[in-house]
Amino acid sequence: MKKKLFAGLCLGLLSLILCPVSTPEAAAPVPMKTAWLGENEAFAVWYAKKHGWDKEVGLDVSMLRFSSGKAIVEGILAYDWAVAGCGAVPALTAALNDRLDIIAVANDESLANALYVRADSPILKVKGANPAFPEIYGDRASVAKKLILCPKATSAHYLMTAWLKALGLSEKDVRVRYMDPTPALGAFSGGLGDAVALWAPLTYEAEQKGFKAAALSNHCGVSQPVLLVANRTYADKYPQRIEAFLKMYFRAVDMLRATPPENLAADYSRFFKEWTGLELTPEQAVQDLKAHPVFTLNEQLALFNAAQGKSKLQTWLGDIAAFYASIGSVRETDRPRLERMNAVNDVYLKAISPKP
Repeated sequence: MKKKLFAGLCLGLLSLILCPVSTPEAAAPVPMKTAWLGENEAFAVWYAKKHGWDKEVGLDVSMLRFSSGKAIVEGILAYDWAVAGCGAVPALTAALNDRLDIIAVANDESLANALYVRADSPILKVKGANPAFPEIYGDRASVAKKLILCPKATSAHYLMTAWLKALGLSEKDVRVRYMDPTPALGAFSGGLGDAVALWAPLTYEAEQKGFKAAALSNHCGVSQPVLLVANRTYADKYPQRIEAFLKMYFRAVDMLRATPPENLAADYSRFFKEWTGLELTPEQAVQDLKAHPVFTLNEQLALFNAAQGKSKLQTWLGDIAAFYASIGSVRETDRPRLERMNAVNDVYLKAISPKP
């Protein structure tokens, strides 16, 4: 009897070794579709995906590529993506339809937008005309009636307007020709216009051509956050998956904050080639990484903190909504609803933050 019992135990142990009992940890990763532009904010997720960090939180993240933030939010139903990175305006517009939640800030592009003039421009002869903005060049006399090339209803347009306002001017005081950024830089290089408003990576091309920055967005007191947004229907159904994504994402953010940009240049150039088809030199890769600061989990919680009535992020977004309303891209009737900022949702950030 003892021999039979011993033999049975051995067979049982052998079966456990050969056919281990499945556990939740051994379950297949859950597919999650995400949506991105060919811009810096996709790098953290691309890097995490390359290193298998999505699998470690139980997800199999796929990255869909779109041509614009508008295309991302308009594709929410057709592509059923769960999380996306896009600019503030498409996010706020989609929020009017209750389609998404703003769950984090991907980066701040205020260092990546610039207004360029030629090296011999009279605008460069005056700096700090407004003491509140000591880093910007130009004054009323040197800028009034100048021709500015600018992509309409974009972050570069927002910068141009802020620059003019800091100098005591408005668009009515200058001549503006609205052009997409690539042809705008081409036309400016060919001699058209007195200034051109651009964003990275075209800013690097402008600098290579010898043009000089008269202003950056942060010099003009404006912040330009790129947002992480969640498909509200998906997030309400699978909140743990959104939390898992954010855990992976902040692992990548912590890596970005801890690693010198020079050590990431090769990976970033590879990412940029894959996502935009453009080549970045190692120097440009480092510059672009530095021009897109990212925020840790604790910093994000501070940005979302509305204990004093309105969070810092809500203030940024309110200023952006006011600008786009002023140029007719957001209806005035929608502006009060936008300013309530009901789409700004820190519940997922709080869910993954360490408990005291």
